[in-house]
Amino acid sequence: MKRQYFASKFRMFISLTLVPICIFAFLSIFYINMQVKKEAREKTRSTTELMAQYMEELTGTLEFYKVSVNSDSRLHLALISALGTSSAGTGDLEKLAQSMQSLYYAQSTKPYLQSVFLTIKGSPYFINGIYRETFQGAADSSWADEAPDTGGAPDIGGAPDAGGAPDAGGAPDAGGTPEAGGAPQAGGAAAIKVRNVKKNKFDTHTIPVVTVYQQLKYNELMAVNIRQDYFNKLLDSIASYNGQGLFITDSNGQVLFTNKNDELLPKAAAFFENNTPADSIVDGYFYNSGVFPGVYELRYQSLIPQKEVFKLSNTILKLTLAAGLLSILLSSVLAYFYTMRDYKQIFQIIELFEHAEKGEFEPLTPVKMKNHAYLNIINNIINLFMSQTYLKVQLDAKKYALSTAQLSALQYQLNPHFLFNTLQSIDLEVLKIGRRPTPANHMISALSQLLRYALDEPMKKVTVREEIDATKNYIDLQSCRLGEQFQVIWEYGPEVLAMPMLRLLLQPIIENSISHSGLSSPEELKIKIKIKKKPQSLAFYIIDNGLGMPPETLNELRVRITDDQVESSGRHIGLKNISQRIRLAYPSGYMKLWSKEGLGTIVEIGGISGNPAEINRQIDE
Repeated sequence: MKRQYFASKFRMFISLTLVPICIFAFLSIFYINMQVKKEAREKTRSTTELMAQYMEELTGTLEFYKVSVNSDSRLHLALISALGTSSAGTGDLEKLAQSMQSLYYAQSTKPYLQSVFLTIKGSPYFINGIYRETFQGAADSSWADEAPDTGGAPDIGGAPDAGGAPDAGGAPDAGGTPEAGGAPQAGGAAAIKVRNVKKNKFDTHTIPVVTVYQQLKYNELMAVNIRQDYFNKLLDSIASYNGQGLFITDSNGQVLFTNKNDELLPKAAAFFENNTPADSIVDGYFYNSGVFPGVYELRYQSLIPQKEVFKLSNTILKLTLAAGLLSILLSSVLAYFYTMRDYKQIFQIIELFEHAEKGEFEPLTPVKMKNHAYLNIINNIINLFMSQTYLKVQLDAKKYALSTAQLSALQYQLNPHFLFNTLQSIDLEVLKIGRRPTPANHMISALSQLLRYALDEPMKKVTVREEIDATKNYIDLQSCRLGEQFQVIWEYGPEVLAMPMLRLLLQPIIENSISHSGLSSPEELKIKIKIKKKPQSLAFYIIDNGLGMPPETLNELRVRITDDQVESSGRHIGLKNISQRIRLAYPSGYMKLWSKEGLGTIVEIGGISGNPAEINRQIDE
């Protein structure tokens, strides 16, 4: 039975926590996955467009140099004069510098150009910018020899053929063009190679450059050296994701430019060799590739780690798993707690009170509450005490002695020993279960003190201080029941604490404010208790901020509390009981009510003077 009860509680808690978590996580991940895939495609498209712009500018520059040299016959003649013989004069070199001026200026405006070289077959010289240099003395002396498939490339590195003069009077050798298959070709074909060069001849470190070789119209060889680090940094700046690899290759798969994530190069090379489709997910990467337009057939590749794209989804999944485990653990703990509390302890306490009620008291319909059973029982004890003590007494306003006797009998109808013993039994049973004091023990102790105060001799002298302490015990019980959600404000001076009064005047009114406030949530309730000392008496004001009552209800209640007949309907018993007790104990005693809808209610108890015990003694004498 207990296992079934635990399983039932566990299913209830798990359905309230785990199911909503799973549904929310599933919908969130599904939606986010759709969005991140779309976002990845958009970002890849934007990145590709930026790379295309950079490559378009680069190829445009290369075409500009090619067309400029091919279309300038004076520049060709100046090259033959300057490069064809070692005895070229100063005038020849000045003509060459003037012819190369526009190209040199264009080179200086392009930050990604490292250098532009020009030479002709068989010449020991080459043009660097506007100046002539020898291959033997240059920092980059092997650039022509390193041209792809140099079997037909210009013969560089020594004196010119046939005693130093160029073939056929210095004209380019028609048979000296590089062979097909990637080498520069006559008529304008191009080849690309990644090289490491020195900026100065005596430097120990090298600079990586991408050299584009062009075989020009008159068989000149032009090499444009592009700074590799410039475009590498550009690719770094446009990467959209952490760990994204961006690569630009030639048509043969040679890597020309790459961002900092070059460890993905083997993966990109494998995708290139396998002709992996663009815009696909392969081996944990979003892969995209394509060819830039133009004669150079440059390709781009983009690899984005799948975990970066789905980072948010993975985070939500981890949080969901953690929340699910926490939900299972919390549901198990709550199910165990409620099973132990409700199945064993509550039924024992209820059975105990059922026997007690059958043996000594008339049946009383319990007050329905939405809180747990402990608080139900405590509230029933208070209601049972108040109903048995103050609701079944016949008060006779004209016969003070008889009314006083009825009041005394009413307060003794409940056997104090039975109540105290019952509460001690409950306290002991709760302590056995928890093996240490719990909030329930605290509540039972507070209730025991309240009942001991209420069931003492009815005419025994009490002070305002004792009444305040007992009322605070009751407020503590209600705070435990409502989770300390309402606020009670006290206002009194030290001069009133020693003054005598009847007991249990404040508690029923405060209970009325809590039960009938009409507010949607208890935390909105505020109760203010003011105690004032007047010249000949005490006055108590209990003020709350509840919803109040309409005028007709207020008038009906004022008539009801001044009626001397015993109330049997069960409505407003506490207020009527207090009103009758005050009028019996104090000649000038009274209770007044004010209330307005939407503002709250004020209860005033006044005319409290003298000692009721003394008045009773005088009547007996």
